[in-house]
Amino acid sequence: GGLAPFDSFLVLRGLKTLAIRQNQQQANAIALAKFLKQHPNVTDVYFPALAPPQAAAIHKKQASGPGSVLSFRTGDPELSRRTVESCKLHTITVSFGGVNSTISLPNYMSHASIPDHLRSQKRIPHDLVRISVGIEAIDDLTADLDQAFAAARR
Repeated sequence: GGLAPFDSFLVLRGLKTLAIRQNQQQANAIALAKFLKQHPNVTDVYFPALAPPQAAAIHKKQASGPGSVLSFRTGDPELSRRTVESCKLHTITVSFGGVNSTISLPNYMSHASIPDHLRSQKRIPHDLVRISVGIEAIDDLTADLDQAFAAARR
């Protein structure tokens, strides 16, 4: 396929800052994963930088950094839903790699069309929350999740 001239311009313009954006997204994702790991409402965090040694070794063979997508569990699907819905900065959508952070409930959004019997085979937890971390200030991202957890507990 060929791109239209303006689309080509946008691609070239975006490539100039891609490394800077990706580095910021990864730095934010690392900080956010560490924040979630110690949060009392979080039971598990899934992120390559926090993976067990064997899994981390596999990841390091395949990638040069941890990326900017992470997932976590709360142990309660309703708490996860209320937390996601209480976010003000994280946008509820299924989208990856943008400059704005997004948050989703995979079982009810991106994976909802998978038949139940297949979803249960894949063991996608009902309380799983996925975040694609953007380039916002990390203090704003953690504050947003903190207030969302507080609102969800009410």
